[in-house]
Amino acid sequence: MISNSDLEKAWFLYKTEYEPQNISINDFCMRKGIPYREFNKWFCNTHKQVVPLEVEGAPEAPNSDQAQPDAVKVSNTSSSRKSGIHVFIHTSDGLQIQKKGLTYQGLLSLVEKLEGLC
Repeated sequence: MISNSDLEKAWFLYKTEYEPQNISINDFCMRKGIPYREFNKWFCNTHKQVVPLEVEGAPEAPNSDQAQPDAVKVSNTSSSRKSGIHVFIHTSDGLQIQKKGLTYQGLLSLVEKLEGLC
């Protein structure tokens, strides 16, 4: 079993030297003799983060003086598009989640449920 410190060093090495060369994390793990499943489990447990996303058709904030967070881009849907919010999530380990036609409240509910899985 590899220590957390060794995995942290491997992650730093990957981000600084291998990722800029467009080498996948899976190839990196194979080259360095690190079991990918162990690395992925460590990464998922220690590197939780907010991922930027685009929300279409979200209602405007009650106070328009407040700036929106950088991580969320909001755009109105045009009349030619199907109504509702469409979400497609594809994780690095192959899990795919797709929801179509969500309302803004439905999107909030989905995010709350996904946060419970983290």
